[in-house]
Amino acid sequence: MKITISCVLVAVSALFLAGTASADNYREVWSCELEDEKKIEEVQAANSKWLAWVRKNVNKDISSAVLTAVVGDQEGFLFVDTYPSLAVWAAAKDALDTDEGEALGEIFEGLFDCDENRLWKDEPTP
Repeated sequence: MKITISCVLVAVSALFLAGTASADNYREVWSCELEDEKKIEEVQAANSKWLAWVRKNVNKDISSAVLTAVVGDQEGFLFVDTYPSLAVWAAAKDALDTDEGEALGEIFEGLFDCDENRLWKDEPTP
């Protein structure tokens, strides 16, 4: 019985620490529209290449998603890139400003146009 209680306490503590570790996520959200004749699958494929590069060259904990509307205006889509800290976000920006990073950005050429972006701090509600 004591072993079970100890295991439960360790598991709950680990979950709490994992939640605390991810409490400072930063999300960069881009609002975009597809270029004529382009498909969202092309954007997702290019974004997958981008994500693999930033994970390899900056930080393995960066994530990215392409959001499409299910209800309402379905003209545009969003990119949501998640960084584990503000320092990692800044490091990604620096890496993308290199010659190799700028060459990577060319995979997005002609696929879409993004008219605005914002950086959000993720603060979970207790």
